[in-house]
Amino acid sequence: MKTKPLRVLFDAMHHGKYDFDDFLRSDVAASYDTTKFKGRTVYRPNNTLKAYHSFLGSFLCEYLIMNDRVVYSYRKGANPTQAVVVHSESRAFFQTDIEHFFESLDRELVRSTITRSKHTIPISDIDSYIDRIIELTTVNDALPIGFSTSPPISNACLIDFDNDMETHCVNSGLIYSRYSDDIIISSQSRESIINIHEVVSELLLRHFNGMLTLNQEKTKITGIGRKIKILGMVILPSGKVTIDMDLKSRIEVRLHFYVHNKEKFLNLVDNNMQAGIKQLAGYINYVHSVDKPYLDKLRRKFGATVIDSFLHRSAT
Repeated sequence: MKTKPLRVLFDAMHHGKYDFDDFLRSDVAASYDTTKFKGRTVYRPNNTLKAYHSFLGSFLCEYLIMNDRVVYSYRKGANPTQAVVVHSESRAFFQTDIEHFFESLDRELVRSTITRSKHTIPISDIDSYIDRIIELTTVNDALPIGFSTSPPISNACLIDFDNDMETHCVNSGLIYSRYSDDIIISSQSRESIINIHEVVSELLLRHFNGMLTLNQEKTKITGIGRKIKILGMVILPSGKVTIDMDLKSRIEVRLHFYVHNKEKFLNLVDNNMQAGIKQLAGYINYVHSVDKPYLDKLRRKFGATVIDSFLHRSAT
């Protein structure tokens, strides 16, 4: 795409509906509110800030350099199923996740990530506006949960780690994939991944100097013969990937109460209707990408109108 000044791109997208000067000068802190969901702070931008994030998503985030060979989160043409299917013929699995993922990616890392991708971003004068872009996409010195720009930026922030992790795994006969903060490494034998925890930790330390660390409580090695559950899916001994029964039960319970008893639905989602609906929309969209026959079953059980309405919601 030919590069153009930021103002030209902005006006071409919004046709006067939003003002570029407001994009540059509005008070970001006054443009969102917050809510608590499962103990985490979620930031909810107003419609104007959402529009600004949508613009940045189209002309900046989509052009950030990332390793699309191993990262399956938050990008067009990829879904969590693909992050699991690449491991379907393996026999041993290492799983972990990164603690406080978005909140650990700070402004300076965002800056260096955007700067690294300057030659691929179609904004000719991005150097003049990078400070404002960072203001619009970070809160309290970090990527906030709830901004649509946070997920794609996070993908790009880990490119050096992903590249080194991929190289190590290719050279060691292992398979590596990442979905947001979830890291999955697999092989044909338990022995070949028994020390992979140290490798992952060392690479995180090398690239982030302690800013990103692994969640030890969610770090484990499993092997075929036991239930292999990854990203809400299960790898059967045959290599087939399907949705875990626990997740199916969670989805159906929430759908039942959403349709028949809103008060009990509220109890299930910590009395936060909006966040609960977004989570359920995430589940339904997840089912859509993983198991379409099961989605059809949900349509028959709860009504096509209900299920399809969740498919059109934004699940953040």
